[in-house]
Amino acid sequence: MPNPYFGKYDTLIKYTLVPSIPLTIIAILCINPNTWVLSEIHHFYIELFAVLLAAILSFYYLARAHTLNDKFSLFIGIGFLANALIDLLHVVVSFTFMHEFMFLKYFIPQTWFAGRIFLGAMFAIAIANYPRLSSKSDTIYNPSDKDENDKIPRILFVSLFALTAISGLLAISSLFLVFPGAVLDNFPIHRPYEIPALALFLVALIYFYKNELYKKRDIFYKGLLGALVIDIFGQIIMAYSTTSFDTAHNVAHVLKDAAYFVNIIGLALSSINYNAMLKQANRNLIEREEIISSQYEKLKQSDKMKDEFVNIAAHELRTPIQPILGLSEIMRPKVNSEDQVYVDVIVRNAKRLQRLTEEILDVTKIESQSLKIEAEEFNLKDVIVNCINDVILDKHLTNDGKDKPKILYDPEDLPLKADKNRISQVVSNLMSNALKFSSGGTISVQTSLKSNDKNNNNEVIVSIKDNGQGIDPEILPRLFSKFATKSYSGTGLGLFICKSIVEAHGGSIWAENNSDGKGATFSFTLPLSKISTQIGIGGREIK
Repeated sequence: MPNPYFGKYDTLIKYTLVPSIPLTIIAILCINPNTWVLSEIHHFYIELFAVLLAAILSFYYLARAHTLNDKFSLFIGIGFLANALIDLLHVVVSFTFMHEFMFLKYFIPQTWFAGRIFLGAMFAIAIANYPRLSSKSDTIYNPSDKDENDKIPRILFVSLFALTAISGLLAISSLFLVFPGAVLDNFPIHRPYEIPALALFLVALIYFYKNELYKKRDIFYKGLLGALVIDIFGQIIMAYSTTSFDTAHNVAHVLKDAAYFVNIIGLALSSINYNAMLKQANRNLIEREEIISSQYEKLKQSDKMKDEFVNIAAHELRTPIQPILGLSEIMRPKVNSEDQVYVDVIVRNAKRLQRLTEEILDVTKIESQSLKIEAEEFNLKDVIVNCINDVILDKHLTNDGKDKPKILYDPEDLPLKADKNRISQVVSNLMSNALKFSSGGTISVQTSLKSNDKNNNNEVIVSIKDNGQGIDPEILPRLFSKFATKSYSGTGLGLFICKSIVEAHGGSIWAENNSDGKGATFSFTLPLSKISTQIGIGGREIK
């Protein structure tokens, strides 16, 4: 934003002092009452135009209040609506009694006074209380930002309606009463009732600068300032109008229309700028969405290439592992006992690499949603027993027989229909983890049935309890996500794969630290198939 030409006095000079020069010249020219004399019908058209402009202002302000949630605009919009009604009464009665000169001599100044005193007071109240009425009108409004503080303070709301009632009563009473001193023929200020309204417009102008409304970027405030300056000079000029329809009278009415018009121009330009801001924001949003969409497509392509590369790499790694393991097993009996240790190292690390490649392939299948479950009928007891035997015979877990945990399991027939190899993978993985993090003691494997129905057992629960170091509380909430591990000997993929396999079968998996503070328990559920209820738990046929 460029620096103002006149610095901090830029608004004061441009929008107050400069317009005051031609307005002062006009005020001087209006001293001669015969310079521009009009008739009653001309007065009618000028005031009718003012009613139309006041109605437009009311609509603009209320629309602005609705769009921007601006309480200040709402307050003034309601005020202009009331002002338009007072002006309308002024117009209709003036036209109806057009040829009754003595009636109009007092009625026109008195209703003019009622309308101007209302408008001046409304501006003074609204601008003086701007900090209480102001809202986010300088930014794009979000309707979800509304709260209880968005309501107009009750005292201001009451004051506005009280002001409307008083001004309306003054205007209506002008039909029957002549206010004392309404028109003074032998006094320099022929219409002293214009002074209170003039003072109110000056108060509004002072508070405009005091509350620093001139610093607002919205051009609406510049239009409001211009209207105030014009209204001030209109009141000054009207104060020395000698008779109805003389120069000062006519010019003051035109300046009132001009103030309305300047206010409308400010509102219109503000609306145009606001719409331009919205369009620019929409364009920026569309551009950002296009960039995000483009980046997303590139990311998808990158992920696809990554998955393809990982898949190919894992397959290529798995290919040489089989001959390494096979040849190592063949070679082991043929070497002396000292060299067999080195062969064992080769076998152990080859198996570790084999497990790693299998895990990578499984994760790739899970993320691409291509993990297939091949259901078959089997006994869960056999799977658990085989897994226990496999992990015990695994030499890299049983090198230190002294600290080897004892595995406890009470076999029980549990016929299932599921993917046997995948369930075996889950049990084996949980068993390996339990052995890896346990030193001595026992590992307990338990199976139980959970019934969600009084007559049927719906799922089996498998629990593996160890007495190791337990699960780090920092890791526990994300234990079954990828790479959730603090161990340097694991990838953090095994439990993620277990979770995916169990959930693919319609079950669930969880883990918790033991209540005694020693070790942890991993559990998972599997829904029982129809074959289980047909054969019967424990191998007994149900009749």
